[in-house]
Amino acid sequence: MRIKITEKQKSVAVCTIWVFAVCLLLSIAVWRFSALVAIAKKVIAVLAPVIWGLVIAYLMSPLQNWIEKKLGKLTDRKKEHPVLRRSIAVTITILLLLTVLVGLIAMLLPEIVESLKGLMGNLPEYMTNAGTWIADHIAGLKETQPQLHAAVISMLGSLQNGLTNLISEFEPKVDSLVSGANLIGSITSGAYSIFNAVKNFVLGIMVAIYLLYNKERYLAQIKKLMYALFPEKKVHTALHVGSRISYTFMHFLSGKSLDSLIIGLLCFLGMTLMDMPYTVLISLIVGVTNIIPFFGPFIGAIPSAFLILLSQPSKVIPFVIFILVLQQFDGNFLGPKILGDSLGLPTFWVLFAIFAGGGLFGFVGMVAFVPLFAALYTFTKEFLAQRLSRKGLPCDTDSYMTGDPVFAEKLLTAPESDPVVAGEEMPHGKEQEDQ
Repeated sequence: MRIKITEKQKSVAVCTIWVFAVCLLLSIAVWRFSALVAIAKKVIAVLAPVIWGLVIAYLMSPLQNWIEKKLGKLTDRKKEHPVLRRSIAVTITILLLLTVLVGLIAMLLPEIVESLKGLMGNLPEYMTNAGTWIADHIAGLKETQPQLHAAVISMLGSLQNGLTNLISEFEPKVDSLVSGANLIGSITSGAYSIFNAVKNFVLGIMVAIYLLYNKERYLAQIKKLMYALFPEKKVHTALHVGSRISYTFMHFLSGKSLDSLIIGLLCFLGMTLMDMPYTVLISLIVGVTNIIPFFGPFIGAIPSAFLILLSQPSKVIPFVIFILVLQQFDGNFLGPKILGDSLGLPTFWVLFAIFAGGGLFGFVGMVAFVPLFAALYTFTKEFLAQRLSRKGLPCDTDSYMTGDPVFAEKLLTAPESDPVVAGEEMPHGKEQEDQ
């Protein structure tokens, strides 16, 4: 006897198989989570050069496109040389990247190391002075609250001992980094990870060269694979989503990087004029943390103010006032001029993206999740607007506030073909007549 299977039965069977597969994968992920994490770390470590290459190629692609367009305007239109133009553009892009990196390292690294050495060398004195100041101000607690006084004194002693041990371990490494001495010992004690990171970065640059040179072909191969495996409509949607996310992320990252560079330079100039300590180190901290939306200024200002408090307490208030003025200038003038309203993300979702990204991937997640959430937020708004428009309902959120007469009138005039949307329950007799 031959059994006939309808299309509906086939779809149910396929759906059942997919649900079973997903449940099985989730079960494996729960029971073997630590093993999966170890495997993932191993795969990432092996593919680190490829990952570096993808990141470098993605970030450098706009610069390469701009150089290639400029070269196209300079050459003769009658004699096109796309291969030569692409080769020159990729070469100039990579050389510019290496020049900027080497220049920044050559200028900033010695200053940062010297600042760290000075901080480590003076930190015991700073802590002693701070401990003496605190002990003098809590001396009155010795008679009224002896237990609290003893706990505070014990905590200060433990903190001083911990900082002393940290300095004794860290300062020789900084000295060897500056002088170049004891290089073999440094490599054996932990510099291998730095060497491995530099190796992956160099190999990543080589991978990025190939990706930049043939990026159109590689993207076409990815599209070809997607069209072969998935329905055409799904592929169109995925490509549209990917394009929007890429544009939002690149626009945000390039604009925020330029904004943070300007803020770092202005911070360096202002601190130099006010004769502040640790000028280069604090300017670098303020500039880098400024990339993080919303919390970036606070993350950079708090440790910087603490460093100045330990070294020159009288300059803490001028520094805090200067940082507040600088951040107001950035938030109200410089940032909007560079970025505009590129995100369009409410403050709550900015906070959510920062917390989620920081909890999962640290500093990189705090930066990357904000434009990612901005793109997803835009798609969600467009999807909801389309669904509500089909139902004849208003798309603005204010119409859904309780007691809004505009929304109430819209509900009353909703299409009668959808009784649920119209807010009315179809009479039983009318339903039978329609049937």
